[in-house]
Amino acid sequence: MRQFSTDVSHELRTPITVIRGQLEVALFTAQTVDQYRDAIVDSLADIERLSQIVRALLLLSQAETGQVILQKQQLDLVEVAAGVVDQFQIPAEGAEVTLQFIENVPHCAGEFDRVQIERMLSNLLSNAMKFTPSGGQVRVSIDRLDDMAEIRVEDTGEGISPEHLPHIFDRFYRVRGAGEQASPEKGLGLGLSFVAWIVRAHNGTVDVESETGKGTRFTVRLPLNSPVSIPQIDSSGVSTSVA
Repeated sequence: MRQFSTDVSHELRTPITVIRGQLEVALFTAQTVDQYRDAIVDSLADIERLSQIVRALLLLSQAETGQVILQKQQLDLVEVAAGVVDQFQIPAEGAEVTLQFIENVPHCAGEFDRVQIERMLSNLLSNAMKFTPSGGQVRVSIDRLDDMAEIRVEDTGEGISPEHLPHIFDRFYRVRGAGEQASPEKGLGLGLSFVAWIVRAHNGTVDVESETGKGTRFTVRLPLNSPVSIPQIDSSGVSTSVA
């Protein structure tokens, strides 16, 4: 609860200030219906973003405190990944990014929560797409290593500098260049936090390798048969896994 309160106050302070400023300016300077309407439209867009932040934070907090229980079932990760990649093909074409799914194995079945695995893949793909410029490539591949599934999402995008790598799974942490401000287009900074929780909940691991200007590779390894693990946050704020 302390961490949740800190996150909320930190992330909501700026957009609330922006909304207040927009409405105050409209109140004192707007002279036509169109000017008032523009101020209201802009404020509503910011309010919707605030709602997204609150919903995402609540879901993440519930997950990390064990209130979200995995609904495991027998799944073929190759089939699931192919479906998620297919959903991103149209946005990839629009961004002029080549999106490719590489089937290194015909099947890779195990006990997983479909909703959470799809969320994990979607967040990793969304992250890769956002930071890959026009003409770049994003590749998703799956391998089976003994009793482990290995999922790789790699891109030829901007890359992540070494000083940022230890923090990318932190809530609200967004990598940006010098002088660059966070923008709604770059996301809430919660996607990779969800990825980390989902991986831990499946008793897996996630690693990231990146080189500035050359791209990034996320590697997720999941046991194909394992008990449900519920990551929880102890009093120091450190995540632990409870079987």
